[in-house]
Amino acid sequence: MNRAQPPDVVVRVVTTRDAATLEFTARRQGVPPLRVTLVGGDALHRARQELDAGLTRLKDDLRSLAVEDKDLDPAFQSLHGLGRTLLFILFGAQQRVLKGLQDFWRAALPWAANPALPPPLVECVGPQDSFLPLEFLPFLGIAPAPAVENRDGFVTACRTLVGFSCVVRRAMLPAPVRGGTTLRTGPQGRLPARYLYYEHLDGAMAELAWFTGPASAHVDLEGPYPHAADTGPGLAEQIFDPRLLLDGGRRELPDQLQHFACHCYTRSDDPLAAEIELSGAGRHSRTTLRTLGADLVTLGVTHDERDFDLPLVVMNACGSGRMRAQDAPSFPYLFLMNGNRGFIGTETEIPDDVAAAFSEALYERFLVRRLPLGRALLESRQHLLHSLGNPLGLAYAAYADPDLHIQPTTEEQPRVPARADHS
Repeated sequence: MNRAQPPDVVVRVVTTRDAATLEFTARRQGVPPLRVTLVGGDALHRARQELDAGLTRLKDDLRSLAVEDKDLDPAFQSLHGLGRTLLFILFGAQQRVLKGLQDFWRAALPWAANPALPPPLVECVGPQDSFLPLEFLPFLGIAPAPAVENRDGFVTACRTLVGFSCVVRRAMLPAPVRGGTTLRTGPQGRLPARYLYYEHLDGAMAELAWFTGPASAHVDLEGPYPHAADTGPGLAEQIFDPRLLLDGGRRELPDQLQHFACHCYTRSDDPLAAEIELSGAGRHSRTTLRTLGADLVTLGVTHDERDFDLPLVVMNACGSGRMRAQDAPSFPYLFLMNGNRGFIGTETEIPDDVAAAFSEALYERFLVRRLPLGRALLESRQHLLHSLGNPLGLAYAAYADPDLHIQPTTEEQPRVPARADHS
């Protein structure tokens, strides 16, 4: 598979001591770049706070995984209203600026509203402390749509938000995504994967049942972790060396995927105080990113240099009231600085049933149907909209090459016809 094409739009966050600026660049010829200075030096921080509050309100309003038709319009108005509020925090009510932004996006991506065409690729670049909630911004239709009357209207209206129309790649500075764009499979075409969880979450158990049931023909699963044994590698060791098995052995082919279905906490203003909580087989751990980072440093200086690509990490933050949107970038930062292939995670905690439904939708596309990661993530968001009327798939963000894919086995690769000899 060829590498992904260059982004159709690049959004770059540039911060100085005095101001923060967004630079928009389009690949499409004839669309001039746009540079906009944010309102106030703390606009990005205030936007993250509003995103957290808005997502909490939305989750509280969605009383079940499947949203009833009568509740679709209130759900859309809440989501689109959040997007417009974020625009106000970032840019104020400056008419010229807001119209300029909408004109730029419509000129740069005129096909974005057409689901029959390949989705645009948008890259958002910025440092960890300058997180831009790009997926939630209604750049493709800032004025609210008429009232949503049915599921099709709901899906169409939601496409005005960047994250429902575009494949979005986040590039966090100074933590580049490393490794190639292919995940390798072992015997029978099964992908080496590791499952780390909090066993008292219904969603985590549902995800485990899917991995060990319908997906078992596609995944060589290590775990779940924690497990009953007192021996074996700890959390930092498994992150540092994905070849390690829980029984003390070692895989020949390292994990290509590490999936966390657990609690994540970001209650402190200190990003390094964010925590990952795991539980299983009577064992429990709650580890700060500060401790994990220190342990990874120790492992790095006491072991040989790693000569293999590190896995994609997917962190499904289940539960409620534990992870704030403004601190969510702490988790991808840890794994990207470790050298992992990429990171997918939520911008806030997600209800158990939504987390399980989104996980199954993502892996059905990525693991089973072998779609590239960016397309699989976008289609999973859209799947929850179409099938359940649920917009919370928008809370999943990817810090990974959108063209990352599972390498086909010999049996899956198309056979190339023999070349005729015309001599």
